[in-house]
Amino acid sequence: MSELVLLRDEELKMQLRPHVFSFFYLYVIFFLLLVWAYIIYDFFAQDKFTAFPLYEYIIKIPFANEVLAGAMIWSLGLLIVGFLARFFFLDSGGQSIFRLYSGVAFLGILVMSYHAWKMEDTMDFGLWFIPSLTAAVGFLGMLSVNAYRRSFTYYLTNNRIVLKSSFLMNNSERQVRYNHIEDIKMEQGVVGTIFGYGTVLPLTGSGLGTGSDESMVIAGSGTEVKGLSIGLAGGSRSSSKKIRHNPHDCLFGVPSPSKVRDLITENIQSDTGVEHLKNIKELLSNQEESTED
Repeated sequence: MSELVLLRDEELKMQLRPHVFSFFYLYVIFFLLLVWAYIIYDFFAQDKFTAFPLYEYIIKIPFANEVLAGAMIWSLGLLIVGFLARFFFLDSGGQSIFRLYSGVAFLGILVMSYHAWKMEDTMDFGLWFIPSLTAAVGFLGMLSVNAYRRSFTYYLTNNRIVLKSSFLMNNSERQVRYNHIEDIKMEQGVVGTIFGYGTVLPLTGSGLGTGSDESMVIAGSGTEVKGLSIGLAGGSRSSSKKIRHNPHDCLFGVPSPSKVRDLITENIQSDTGVEHLKNIKELLSNQEESTED
């Protein structure tokens, strides 16, 4: 994505990228894949299938053998970690992690099932394929985290905030003017406090920095009249706004977040003053035109 093109009389105040450790949780998630690759290799090498609590139920599945049972146990571990990532990091990539883990699990089961259908002995194949697939995804994931982090660039000018990202040919850009910002929220976790980074969320009336959580309540009642069952049901839906830590919609994991927050606050005050002066000027001009008439 190209660099920011400044407007007339616009001045760049600050250019930021997320801190090196801002996506630390992604490193942990992909590191868990490497750990799981070693565990599953030992699982296959030592023939520990029967020690798994659910083995006796999995082996009863039609066409399942020890190797396919091991692959199913492996995929179950991936799905559990993927679901936890989706639950805890939904706003900052958890959904994508869950899809990746689910895709790897599906691919592994598909390849192992095809190999078992074509070949009678799949133990040697499973011994290297499943751990290798897991380790490869883990290594590639850890290498791609830094590229993903560097794909985000945040610009603060005297007129606006520009949020840009470009990753795997997916480009996005969002702009917000200071007079549209209603509130600013800064958050720092334990790791962020130690290493000096945090997330700054400029909240606007249009929904920047927030998302909607919806819930639905359904109630019903029924009765029987002359053998005919009659029922009535109704429902209501409510929604509430919740702050979202989406790197595309906030200044995610930026260094020195307090300085960033203070700069935004100063620009808001300056922009408000300029808008106020413009309104006064327009009012005076209208009064002069009325006097002339």
